[in-house]
Amino acid sequence: MLCYIIAKTGEKSERFLQGKPCRREQGRGFSTRSRTMTERLYYTDAYQRSFTAVVQAKIPYREKTAVELDRTGFYPTSGGQPHDRGTLNGVPVIDVIEDEDRILHVLETDSLAVGMEVEGKIEWERRFDHMQQHTGQHILSQAFLQVLGAQTDSFHLGSEIASIDLSCSQLTPEEIYQVEDLCNRIVFENRPVLIHFVESQDQDRFPLRKMPTRSGLLRIVEIDRFDHSPCGGTHCRSTGEVGLIKIRRWERVRKRARVEFYCGWRALRDYRWKNRAIYQLSRLYRTPDREVVTAAEQHLAIEEAQRKTMLELQDTLLTAEAAQLLQESEEREGIQVIRRIFAPRDLATVKELTKKIVHGGPNRLVLFGIRGNPPTLIFARSPDLPHDMRELIQVALPFIQGKGGGSPQQAQAGGKREDGMEEAMNRVLEIL
Repeated sequence: MLCYIIAKTGEKSERFLQGKPCRREQGRGFSTRSRTMTERLYYTDAYQRSFTAVVQAKIPYREKTAVELDRTGFYPTSGGQPHDRGTLNGVPVIDVIEDEDRILHVLETDSLAVGMEVEGKIEWERRFDHMQQHTGQHILSQAFLQVLGAQTDSFHLGSEIASIDLSCSQLTPEEIYQVEDLCNRIVFENRPVLIHFVESQDQDRFPLRKMPTRSGLLRIVEIDRFDHSPCGGTHCRSTGEVGLIKIRRWERVRKRARVEFYCGWRALRDYRWKNRAIYQLSRLYRTPDREVVTAAEQHLAIEEAQRKTMLELQDTLLTAEAAQLLQESEEREGIQVIRRIFAPRDLATVKELTKKIVHGGPNRLVLFGIRGNPPTLIFARSPDLPHDMRELIQVALPFIQGKGGGSPQQAQAGGKREDGMEEAMNRVLEIL
């Protein structure tokens, strides 16, 4: 059955045509046969939470079973909007697929039979969430078109975030605010959302935001005196039900501006946690809510200044420590050997100390060890010496039962035997 409905404020008319055959389906893993279309109840009443129908066919689908009904309230994944969830006679519906003119309901268990009358129940919280986001998207897309002349190229409705990709590549905060203001003005005016069914040759009667890519029967969703768009999705009956429309952020993706947004309950949940976070930060910084960002910036600036001061002090201490180690060094064959095994210590600090020594003068060889888990050896030389530190670290490995490597000028190893580090250094000095 085909139902044409033209609904305007104060006007309704209905016309029914029967017996439209469907095209044959090829190559998608479904049975190929002539069939009649599934009556889509959500086309005319998105608020219908339950319905009765008769199972027309059963089809294997990815190790599950899908059923075709003569009529359904379940929306299939289509047009950027995810499918509905719910039950058929208590059996969970885990996926809903649009297969040309019929709707297939993928079931958790194979427990329905052809010819059986079933009761369908829609998971309302998910359905209404999709209605809010999808209707909000229509408002948002028209607002971007009016404010910036930016067309919506695509729409994605995720479980957490909804987004649209725009034909423009850049947005400013001021432009975002203008779009948000227009969107929420339309919401607060509580304009009716109307559904029209028309043949494609009559589409010129509507100022469509975007031309349809198909011909034949079209379903046009109208935001009263604001937006007209060909769409098969589920929508609120008025803009007031959409709730607050808030743009979360935008980013540039493949020369397009991708805008993420929240509507209705999603916007409220987002506001709640952010408001809570601002409140907690205001208490931590002991500052009013509106001054939290300034307080955070000041805190970070102080922290950065302290970090720089600490690095400068650390550098001064390492310079002094390097000088002390040079005084305590021993000479071997004209080479100044700086040797020390440290108590557990930060590896990066020891490396910086090593760097100060070997780059501070010629003929310097550093043999450092760090106690801990794992015990670590660091061997390094000044650039003028010919010795290969990779070869020396290999000599040391058996003594600490370790592994390591590096470059000709500096090498490092970690092992298991802390008490082997002294022996390892002695062996290296023997073969110099």
